[in-house]
Amino acid sequence: MKIWKFLTLLWVISFLSLPLFSQRVTKITVDVDRNYYRIFFTFDGKPWYRMYKDPKRHIISIKLENTYKFSKEYYSVNIVGEKNLITIFVRNPELDTSRARVIKKYRTLIVLIPRKHKKFAKYVVVIDPGHGGHDPGAEYYGFEEKNINLAVARKLYYYLSKDPRFKVYMTRKGDYFVSLAGRQKFTAKVGADLFISIHSNANPYNPNRRGAEFYVLSNRGIYKKWVDLAVHPQKAKEFLSSQMVRDKTVRKKVLKTSLEFTQEEGEQLAKELRKMWCRYMARYIPCGGIYERSFAVLKVPGVPTVLVELGYMTNRRDLHYLTSSRYQWAIARTLYLGILDYLNLKPLKKERKGG
Repeated sequence: MKIWKFLTLLWVISFLSLPLFSQRVTKITVDVDRNYYRIFFTFDGKPWYRMYKDPKRHIISIKLENTYKFSKEYYSVNIVGEKNLITIFVRNPELDTSRARVIKKYRTLIVLIPRKHKKFAKYVVVIDPGHGGHDPGAEYYGFEEKNINLAVARKLYYYLSKDPRFKVYMTRKGDYFVSLAGRQKFTAKVGADLFISIHSNANPYNPNRRGAEFYVLSNRGIYKKWVDLAVHPQKAKEFLSSQMVRDKTVRKKVLKTSLEFTQEEGEQLAKELRKMWCRYMARYIPCGGIYERSFAVLKVPGVPTVLVELGYMTNRRDLHYLTSSRYQWAIARTLYLGILDYLNLKPLKKERKGG
């Protein structure tokens, strides 16, 4: 009798737990209209799920059981699946992640993301003029790096702020110091869609070294930032919603996926910036390469980040262009066009330069 009860109980438990282990995604489809962006996830069994949202970072996560790895992109929305979690990165400013919801229909989960009013559909860009205040950066031939960085950043700010498709912020607007951690936090706080840090390079051992260089987040940088945020929930709250941070499993997985997204999209942004530099600026300042580094300002989970070294202050020719207002405008416009290219946008018909 006891054996019979035990076997019956075991069968009931197995039956009840069956749906939890039959959640492989068999199909993903997307439907877009003027009101909604819909993602249909079809499973091989009835799915159990829990939804998490972070509107500031434009992230939606769905906690599941036993799904599998995949990575897809549909209309500027990246969908990443891994064991126990699907993470959706929304890069389309027309979509409102704060009002997103999930509808369950037997073996299908439908993620509904409403469209915003066009008035509020803008890309958020953070421009970071490197150094500032008591930190001058490189100093050569009577020039300080912090001033060059700020001058170019202001001109890039002008181009972006005159474009109605953008909402633009600067980590500093004058000659004052902002910590590296403060720049990260500010970028996360305003819900940036991309981040670009402006610097000027130097090599006192080789004054012939020239050219612009582009830096993106390295694997080492991903690991160090992930470890720091995964084990310190209070720090993680600066980059993810409290709801995500409270769930340890979600926190760790979303942070890892978000930092990988930062690296991958940062690389794509760097490629577009470099392409425009090679096209418009290489005749003045050579077009350098793209490199991976663990720089602090690049470690903003879920935000494509790039640090641009505009040229070498230790090279007289590069320095001439870096300190000329005329060429600073040319540099700013080149970076602006690179950002447009990354976002698949066309330049405005009437684009004009400030005075």
